[in-house]
Amino acid sequence: MDVRELTTFKMISETRNFSKAAELLGYTQSNVSMQIKNLEAELGTKLFEYQKRQVIITQTGIELLPLVTKTLENFSEIKTWNQEAEQTGILKIAAPESLTISMVAPMLRQFKQKYPQVQIELQNATCLHNEETLLRGEVDVAFMMWPSRPSKKLIDHDLGEQEMVLVVPTDSKVSFQKILDDQNAQFIINEPECSYRNQFETAVWQQHQRQFRTTSLDSIAAIKAAVVNGLGFSYLPLTMVESEIKNQKLRVIKTDIVNHVHAHLLTRNYKEKSNLISEFIQMF
Repeated sequence: MDVRELTTFKMISETRNFSKAAELLGYTQSNVSMQIKNLEAELGTKLFEYQKRQVIITQTGIELLPLVTKTLENFSEIKTWNQEAEQTGILKIAAPESLTISMVAPMLRQFKQKYPQVQIELQNATCLHNEETLLRGEVDVAFMMWPSRPSKKLIDHDLGEQEMVLVVPTDSKVSFQKILDDQNAQFIINEPECSYRNQFETAVWQQHQRQFRTTSLDSIAAIKAAVVNGLGFSYLPLTMVESEIKNQKLRVIKTDIVNHVHAHLLTRNYKEKSNLISEFIQMF
């Protein structure tokens, strides 16, 4: 178990609502659910139950809560014990474009507010490249999106499932089946190593024996612009297209693809910068 799981348990105990707890902690609801599932598995007991659509803390949870509260208070004191030493240094981070936009950049803003003397070095690349960069020791933290578990040489912090959507221009009347049937349909996406591109292409081949004409673009902004202007369709993380959907520039099409893409935060078995890296990890 880790501190964020205990923090999540305490927040749900106070709010009696998984969605509210996720909002207050800055997590997705799926991530909160996964944390509680992991904690319950480690403790070997249920902490919450649903009764008439309401979250009820179990008797075990009630008994555990004072201990968790005390543990979190002690942890908070430990974090501030050597605060001055932790507020300096360089933190090197590698992340794919999508997670940089949706997750990493907002958290780095909070991190910089807490540790203004820490120098941040952030680089964008493919998920596979980020993992390899971390294995070589060139960065301290790497983010990736991938259906499978990363290298066993690394410490994996699973940040939860990332919802994926197939999008077309709002004025397009096509369905997923029509796209499958259209021999001229153009798939607009990023590099071949992209995890969600691989998921989509593998699924449509296995389930429909279909390969699409593909346009590969370097940025998500360029991909969205191409789709908005009717040049094809794309398969992207929902967080990347929420604004365009809300503003009725893009429309989501339902598919039969089962999503397995999760976000991962990866570290090595670090000794140097351990306090700095731990503080950063705790924000997720």
